[in-house]
Amino acid sequence: MTGALIGVDAGTTNIKTVAFSPDGTELARASRENEVLSSGGRMEQDMTATWERTAETIRAVVSALPADTDVLGVGVTGQGDGCWLVDGDGEPARNAILWNDNRAAGIVETWAETGVTDELFDICGNGLFAGASLPILRWLHDNEPETLDRAETVLFCKDWIKYRLTGALTTDLSDASLPYLDVRTREYADGLSTIAGVPGVEERLPRLEPATTVVGEVTSAAATHTGLPAGTPVISGVIDIVASAVGSGAAQPGDSSSVVGTTALNQTILETVPTLDEPVGFTLAITDDRLTRAMASMAGTPNLDWARAEIAATDDFAAVEADARSVAPGADGLVYHPYLSSAGEKAPFVDPAARAQFSGLDPSHTRAHLLRAVYEGVALAVRHCYDSLPGEPRTVTVSGGGARSDLWRQLIADCLDTTVRVPAYGELGAKGAAMLAAVGVDHYPDLDTAIDVMSDTGTTYAPRPGPASVYDDLYAYYTAVRESMADVWSLRRSVAASFESAE
Repeated sequence: MTGALIGVDAGTTNIKTVAFSPDGTELARASRENEVLSSGGRMEQDMTATWERTAETIRAVVSALPADTDVLGVGVTGQGDGCWLVDGDGEPARNAILWNDNRAAGIVETWAETGVTDELFDICGNGLFAGASLPILRWLHDNEPETLDRAETVLFCKDWIKYRLTGALTTDLSDASLPYLDVRTREYADGLSTIAGVPGVEERLPRLEPATTVVGEVTSAAATHTGLPAGTPVISGVIDIVASAVGSGAAQPGDSSSVVGTTALNQTILETVPTLDEPVGFTLAITDDRLTRAMASMAGTPNLDWARAEIAATDDFAAVEADARSVAPGADGLVYHPYLSSAGEKAPFVDPAARAQFSGLDPSHTRAHLLRAVYEGVALAVRHCYDSLPGEPRTVTVSGGGARSDLWRQLIADCLDTTVRVPAYGELGAKGAAMLAAVGVDHYPDLDTAIDVMSDTGTTYAPRPGPASVYDDLYAYYTAVRESMADVWSLRRSVAASFESAE
């Protein structure tokens, strides 16, 4: 009989389930699209539909395993933040409001002006944004009081899936960190109802369970739905940010990792809470002696998608990369600031008015220079994040869609002047969840052992001395231009608003 550990990653747009052998080898996988219901900046998901799609992926994976496979345990991770509410009968109180929803933006702005943001940051170490759970609760209190009357428990996405598997209403330290946890005590903070102006917050928070704790077993109803054997242990799990670090093998103190995707998530694993200054970035507890400090920049792969379509006018990424490679490091003094998102930038500085721009353009610059500058701009934004995180990264493990680009891998190594490691395996969130499950069911004695056995060595990229020196100089220019732009970006926003009012 062979053993299998199952990892579920319930993402915003895709739900993935993967079965692994205890040595980390993939045995089977399945995925389903997860529909986002969007309207005017409001982003929601049907909670029941999310569960049904997750169950479909689990059933597909279980059916693909040999009949004599022993499913040792299940780990679940998923999209963080947002607000997944259940009523007293364990049914959804409404659609889930997602992490990228903007309905609470006005509340966040008011909290920043009145000191609430600073007060919460001092407690949990996390900068607030409209898609965080607590401001969404305040929005519901102000606009949908009947929903809060029905809601008895505030969950996160992975916790909803665990509940449907086991009937247990729990969350873990990492999801609870934003913004309910006192990151120093690893317990729920006092006075949240008063701070947020939402009565009954504390009474709606689920039981806290460490990441590797078995929170329950697969019920007979869930077994019928998923094909999992009834009684299979399910562990508490972690937010997808942390699960990806675990799955990449970069979850020991001092390890750093970056996920270069739609956003560029950069994090360093720590043993103690660092000095926290500006209310920006994430501080997520993982265990009693391990946490991550993270900066989630908006400067991710959409910059290259835009450049490919609008500058290169091609669907051929290989051709775009070849063009960029034809130009020397530094793009002959052309710099690109990758603040392309209409939401501006959220880390390592907060400015909703921030916008992308090329600086230093002259007639000698070609399309290839523009493309090179876009690649370099994202890599420099990654460096900016690490400059704002504690310590100096020894090695940075890089994953996500951007890690498929060999040029970007090397550029990040050069811009950071740090070795970059790229795991060979791609579904890191699901793998991290499975690693945690391996510890939870006592297959491995601790997380470090599970990481050592189950993670792959990947490919490494060493920084090159010549380009690293060039990027040191370019970064100084990049930083100086960025710091000078705040007033200009604000003015641009005012001018743009005048255009709209004139229509």
